[in-house]
Amino acid sequence: MTAALPKTVRLRTLNALIASMVGSPLQLRHDVDAVLRVFESDDATDPGLDARGLAAAVGQIFRLLSPDAPAPAVAVLDHRHEPFDPLWADERVTEALAAAGDSADVLFWTVGLQEQHLAGTRGRSSRQRAAYDEAVRCIEALVARKAGRRRVTVVVL
Repeated sequence: MTAALPKTVRLRTLNALIASMVGSPLQLRHDVDAVLRVFESDDATDPGLDARGLAAAVGQIFRLLSPDAPAPAVAVLDHRHEPFDPLWADERVTEALAAAGDSADVLFWTVGLQEQHLAGTRGRSSRQRAAYDEAVRCIEALVARKAGRRRVTVVVL
């Protein structure tokens, strides 16, 4: 793949992950897809959602989909406004995981990394693609090292 996936595909991927984690039926998956599209396309809402806001929105979606089942804690690593830097990655991953507390089940959601490396014409560059792949590997390794006994699902969009 030489370019970043379109936002709709990324939203559907996130939606499928969330829906499968709570075991929701097909209609609820479509409803969640609609909610995620509103969050992504609403200019008034999008800039106001920081990492905590995104985590709260995903947590709310989990509760709506499956109110009786335990939902994973959501940790968000936000690179939409601050570029990924391996020098500070350890600290940022630690901070993001700390937001999930001591939960045994965590969804670790990294946002903005594809836009940083693969958006527009940069997505065609093998150098940018390699930098993106390296950033993803770095984040996955740091999360695995810091997860301890917790089950952590890493999603990079």
